[in-house]
Amino acid sequence: MSGYGLHGSEPRRLRPARGGRVARRLVLFGAFDRHNFGDLLLAHCAAAAEPEREPLFAGLLARDLRGFDGHRVRALAQILATSPDDPADLVHVGGEILTTTAWEAAVMLQSAAGAAAVIAAHAQDAHARRAWTTRVLGSRRQIPYVVGCADLPSGWRVGFRAVGGVAFGGLTKAQRAEVLGALRSGVALSVRDRVTHGELAAAGVAAALVPDPAAATRALFGERIAQRAARGEIAALRCRMPRWLALQLAAEWGDDATLEAVARAAVATARRLHAGIVLFRAGLAPWHDDAAVLDRLATRIAAVASDVPLARHESAAVFDICALLAGAAACVGTSLHCWIVATAFDVPARCLVCAAGAKPAAYIDTWAGPRSGQWIGRSALGAMAAGGFLS
Repeated sequence: MSGYGLHGSEPRRLRPARGGRVARRLVLFGAFDRHNFGDLLLAHCAAAAEPEREPLFAGLLARDLRGFDGHRVRALAQILATSPDDPADLVHVGGEILTTTAWEAAVMLQSAAGAAAVIAAHAQDAHARRAWTTRVLGSRRQIPYVVGCADLPSGWRVGFRAVGGVAFGGLTKAQRAEVLGALRSGVALSVRDRVTHGELAAAGVAAALVPDPAAATRALFGERIAQRAARGEIAALRCRMPRWLALQLAAEWGDDATLEAVARAAVATARRLHAGIVLFRAGLAPWHDDAAVLDRLATRIAAVASDVPLARHESAAVFDICALLAGAAACVGTSLHCWIVATAFDVPARCLVCAAGAKPAAYIDTWAGPRSGQWIGRSALGAMAAGGFLS
């Protein structure tokens, strides 16, 4: 098995192979049971990596995200219950799955209103929080997007493909033990950044270091993205605004001072590029992006410079977002996968990060170099407001 993942040329349908053996199913397991641009895109990348096999897409809960270019996702527990004896390869698909706790996962699987209610009811009560989380997920695993062979039928193999976990050192002892046990049971393990690689190495777990699969977005899906750009919202946008700065901001960046600094830097960047500004959301799940934050950002941009064209990209479909990024004059945002996709199309991009140890900074430092200037710390926003993000 390669360090990148579980590969093979088995038949696309489960049927007896030569000698009467049953072909192994491919089960892709990840956080594509909720709306987040990167996770939904990674599901496509994982399927494209093994084109000869027909995958099942598994998450913690059953969801249908095809309306956002996602997949019809089945709950892993349901897959295990319906056909436990069929041999399968369970491939963990990227993202920061090594450190996503059960509480975080369960909250992000709720609606925005549901998440707010749950947080208000349980955030200060650890016992109630654990009980609610176990009830929602139907599992007592503390890091639920990580499953080892001990929790699977005997005919299943486990692999981990380009996974992340920069906050691994901050997990509890029990959480780390759970993750390490699952990783050690796998037949293949790769990680996407040097911080995660170093944390696992210190724990005695060897992993291959590979780029995030979304770095191949242009090669894998360029034609499909070009088709999206030629019609619909992107085509209409280009008629009104031939050049644009694509700008995205997570909800946690929504305080007044940050929005003011981002607005001024965005205007300076747009003027330098002779472009307008297009605001968009990269994740609709709780703890991702918030339309109200973009509304407030738009108000500040208009107040700073009414002469800079301003628009809102409404579609949250994966390949519509890819088309927006591919056609941009530049991209700035807090989403790591927006940075990855933009750079795949040679679009100048900057990723906004809370601190040097954050997930995007760790990834960018790994593949672009620690002095690349491709990420911008939150504390530096005020100083660059006049010169813009790309200065």
